[in-house]
Formats: sequence, structure tokens, C-alpha cells
Amino acid sequence: MNGGAMQAGRPGFPLSRRACRRQEVGSGFMTRVSHRARGLGRDHVARAFDARMLSFTTTVALVVLLVVFYAVMMVNMRAISDRIDEINTHPYPVTVAAGEVETYLVQLRTLAERLAYVRTVEAVDAVEAEYESIDQEIAEPLAIIASQCRSSPDEAAALEERYETLKSKQQSLISQCRDPLATDAEVELTVNEQVGPLVNGMLELNSEVIDHSRQSLSSLFDLAGKACAETAVYASVLMAGVLAVLAIFLVTIKRRNAERDRLQKNLEAALETARHASKAKSQFLASMSHDIRTPCSAIVGLTEIAERHVGDTERVEECLSKISLSSHHLISLINDVLDMSKIESGQLMLSDEPFCLEELISIIDVIAQQQAHTKQLSFCVEASDVAGVYVRGDALRVQQVLLNLIGNAVKYTEPGGRVCLRVSLERPGCVSPERARCSEAVMILRDSLSGGFPEEPCGGRGVCGISLYRFEIEDNGIGMTADFVGRIFDPFERERTDETRGIEGTGLGMAITKSIIDQMGGTIDVKSERHRGTTFTVELPLRLETADAALALSTQGEAPVLPKRVDFSGARVLLAEDNDINAEIACDIIGRTRAEVTWAHDGAEAVKAVLDVPDGWFDIVFMDVEMPKMNGLEASRMLYETCEREGRARPVIVAMTANAYVEDRTRAFEAGMDDYVVKPFGFADLCDVMDAHLPARTVPSA
Repeated sequence: MNGGAMQAGRPGFPLSRRACRRQEVGSGFMTRVSHRARGLGRDHVARAFDARMLSFTTTVALVVLLVVFYAVMMVNMRAISDRIDEINTHPYPVTVAAGEVETYLVQLRTLAERLAYVRTVEAVDAVEAEYESIDQEIAEPLAIIASQCRSSPDEAAALEERYETLKSKQQSLISQCRDPLATDAEVELTVNEQVGPLVNGMLELNSEVIDHSRQSLSSLFDLAGKACAETAVYASVLMAGVLAVLAIFLVTIKRRNAERDRLQKNLEAALETARHASKAKSQFLASMSHDIRTPCSAIVGLTEIAERHVGDTERVEECLSKISLSSHHLISLINDVLDMSKIESGQLMLSDEPFCLEELISIIDVIAQQQAHTKQLSFCVEASDVAGVYVRGDALRVQQVLLNLIGNAVKYTEPGGRVCLRVSLERPGCVSPERARCSEAVMILRDSLSGGFPEEPCGGRGVCGISLYRFEIEDNGIGMTADFVGRIFDPFERERTDETRGIEGTGLGMAITKSIIDQMGGTIDVKSERHRGTTFTVELPLRLETADAALALSTQGEAPVLPKRVDFSGARVLLAEDNDINAEIACDIIGRTRAEVTWAHDGAEAVKAVLDVPDGWFDIVFMDVEMPKMNGLEASRMLYETCEREGRARPVIVAMTANAYVEDRTRAFEAGMDDYVVKPFGFADLCDVMDAHLPARTVPSA
């Protein structure tokens, strides 16, 4: 049959011998395959049997070794325990007791020698009282020596007998000293020839007891050390056996576990990534709660101040200016969150409208100048090749990118520093097709070209009509670490150092900036050096087009508050707040209660203010939690501990912060704070807290 099949499949070959040969070859091949299959089956069964036998043998060997190890350990531990018990019942307590006896004997000898020189009634009475006291205290160590001393029992018994003789001699000495007929020479003779030699003899016996006990103690320690050494040797040998068995077993099953280990590592890596993301988002939510409430507090408080000073135009204008700054800051925070949400969901769309690049740079210059002036920085713009240039794209997103980078530079540059924006035309008239394809800003150009992008436009240089502009934002601020530079564009990431502590931000600005630039088909690069500054370089492809449109955006907001009047005249209040605007609001609100206000700029200054004044000077302390140098929690703990240690009256401490989570309240109370006020707060809220902790009287309405 096989030969026929081959014959039909390959016509034209000789059939007889060739077909027979193929049949033989085919039969031999099938036979070998069959034998191979049976061999593989037998090998599989054999390997499975060997694996089971290996597991069983390994288990038995480990059990035997562990049983032997346990038995050896128990025997040696019992020997060590016996040595320790023997030490506790004989040499150690005897040595301690002998030391006490030696001390008492020396005291008895000194007392006897004192009577040889002073025989006044008071001196004799004092010596007799000391004899009685020592007699009561020496009885126990003498009894221990007599009952537990095994190394020198004769000396122990003799020591107890001689002490009874010594007591009799001492009593005779006291009687002799009280006898007015006895001379000083007789008393001195009794001391030197009867009491003194007896005490010295007892000291010699006691020294022999101590020496013998120490020798016994050393011998027992040697035995215990020997048992420990034997235990270590046996443990090492048995452990080596256990390790050898385990090594054989592990090497045997290594291949079977390789895939499982890889899977486990992948799962752990994914879990770690998820944990990192969860932690980053938790930090972001906590940071957002604080950062959003901070400008809200400024808006609410400044609005109250403006309402109460309606007739003071200058004061109202100042409040409105600060409200505007806080409002814009709040809007930027909210926009960051919304933008990040859109980016993650893929809903961030870029507009394609004409705008004047020169006008955009001018607007950015005005805004950045205000930011820099507020922080006492110098800001400059160096723009070339932008005069009269109109391009097409999303002007607001370009402005957002540049202001994000400039704002970041201003935020992390110390007063007196500088920030510079440089704009230049990198590639006039064309960019690469790859970059053009990536750019949402030039989609309309791609659609307008029949058949898509040409293969070699502009003589092979790129896509015509799209220029590549470079924007460099340079500062001489605090800079960044190399590690953080690699993570700066990750969402929710912020570098947390002593220098950045207290600087507000969501950790989203750079991630949003990078996402917008990527969507525009651009690139961003960062170079930074600690304490020298940072340079961000952005390259954006923009389509050249004449246009005369402009876009402006403004927002408004207001928040009315109804305060109540409460009089806290005579109360002294300490305010710890690092934010000038919030401090101004709080001082004004507290001042309306007629209380005396003292302002501390951070936790360390608040602690110093409380401790530098007389006890009980401040009635209540309003303590911000997030402050530089020393935060509110640290300051509260220090005040609590210092007042407790020095016996001072601790003032009422009220946490005053924008953190509103339950865990934040718990940490505040655990730090020793008495109450909690969440920013933004109004006059009524502050009065409620003061009324709860301080005596107050309501002021009649005007």
C-alpha cells in the first residue's frame, strides 16, 4: 500500500526495486518512531518516578537530619541549662554574698578603730547602732555562704563561727567604752589585739571563699562554653548536610520552576507598578486637597476684608488684586487636574487656528514678568525670527506649555535669580515627514496634500510649510537631581527635598506639558544641575500661515460669608502661618475678636515665641500644619513635651490647615493639638473654635 501511494504521488520513477526500498525505509522509519515514542514514554515515566523518588528521599533525609539536629540541640541545651542552674545555685550567689560580707567586715573594723580614738557617749551610741544595723544585714549573706558554698565548706563554717565570736568581742568593746574607769589605752589594746585580728582573720577566710567560688564559676563557664562549642560543631555539620540535600533537590527541580519564577517576577513587577501608581495618586490627592484649599482660604479671607473696608478704596483694590492672583492659581490647579484627566482618557483635543507668534510671546512676557516680579526675580525674553510671523495651531496650548515651564522655573528659583525665555527658528519652512505625521497641529496640512505626504518633499529635506521653532527656558535656580530628571515627566511626581518643602504644586504640570508637546509632534529636553539651574528645550513644528485672530479668556468668582461678633478682649493669640496672605487674613479675623495677635512665620518661631514669654502668656495657638523649617505637627509635639517636662501650662493648640482628610486630623490630635480648623475658614468658624476653648462674651450688635 505504501508503495502504491508513492507510485501515484511520483509518476515516472521505476516502481519495483525503488518502491520496495521505500517500503523498507518507511517501515524502518515507522519502527524507529514507534520505538522512540515508547522510549520517550518510558523516559517520561522514569523521570516522573525519579522525581517522586527524589522528593521522597529528600524529604526522608531532611526529616532524619532535622531529628538528629533536634536531639543534639536538646542534649547540649540541657547540659548548658544544667551548668547555668549550677552557677545560679552555687558560685554566683556565694561570690556575691562573700563580696557583701567583705564590705561589712571592713566597716566593722573601721568602727572598732574609731572607738580607739573617740569615746564620747554620742560616738559609742552611733557605733553600737551601726553594729546592730550591720548585724541584721550581714546575717543573710553569711547564711548563703554557709548553705551554698561547696568549694570550701570548712572556711564557710569557720567564717560563721568566728562572726559569733566577733559579735561577743564587739559587745565587750562597747561595754568597755561605756565604763568610765577604763582607760583609752585599754580600749585601744582591746581593739588592736582582740577585735582587729579577729576581723582580719575573717577577711582572709572570706577571701578564700571568694577565690574558690570564682574558680568554680570559671570551671562551670568553661563547661558551658565547651557545650556551646560542641553544639555549634554539630549544628554546622548537620546544617551542611541539610544544605547539601537541599542543593541537590533545588538543582533537580530548577528547570521545572524557571517558568513559574519568571511568571512570579512579572506579577510582582506589575504589582509593584500598581502600588507605585496608587501611592503616587494618593500623594497627589493629599497634595491637591492642600493646594486647592490654600488659594480658597486666601479668596474667602480677602473677600471678608474687602467687604469690611468698602470705603477704603486702596485696601479694597489691594484685596482684589490678591484675590485675582489666588483665583488664577486655583484655576491653574483645577485646569491641571482636568487636563490630566483628558490626557489619560485620550480626550484632549488641539485646535487648529491662526495666531501671531510675536503677540503670543508678548502675552507670555507680560504674565511671566508679573510672576518674576512677585518673587523678586529678573525675567528676559530673547526672540528672533518671530516678528510678524503668523502660524497655525493651538495658541492656548502653546501658551500653556511655555507658562508651565516658566512658572516652574520661577517656582524653583530663589529671590534675586533670573529666568530667561529664548525663541528661535530652528528649521525654516520644513520638518521631517515623521514629525509632521505625529503633529495634531498639522493634520489639516496632511489632509490637504493629495495622497498624503510626498516621499521626498522640499528636495528630501522635509514637509514644506511647517517650521520648527525652538523655545528654551533657562533659570539659575536650585536645579534637580539626576534621578528626578528621569522621572520629571511622570504624573504625580515631585522632588521632595528640604529646599522644595512648602512649594505648592500638584505634580501634574510637567506630565501635562510633555503630553501636549507629544500631541503637537514636538520634543522636550531637560538639562539640570543641582544649585546651578535648569534648562528646558522645546521644539514645536508650526505651520506658517497669515492670520489676524486672537483669543482671550477671563474668569470671575465670589464667595460671600456671614460672620458673627464675639468679644475676646484680653485674650492673647499666637498665629503660626508661613503664607503671608493667609496670615494677613487670619490676623484680621482674630483682630476683630479684640484679641491680641502675635504672628510666627513657622513652627520653630512659634515654639520659641511660647517658651520665651512667661508661663500661660498665650491662651491659644493657631498652628498651620504645612510650614518650612518645622511643621505644625513637629512644633506641637515639641511644645507638648517641653511644657510637660518643665511643668509649664500649655496653651490650647488648634490645627489650621488645608488638609481635610481623616488621617490628617488623627495625626494632628496625636501630635497634641486640641482642635482642628480647615481652610478656607471665616470669622464665624474662628469664633466658634475660640468660644469652645476660651471664655468670651458676645458683643451687642451695633
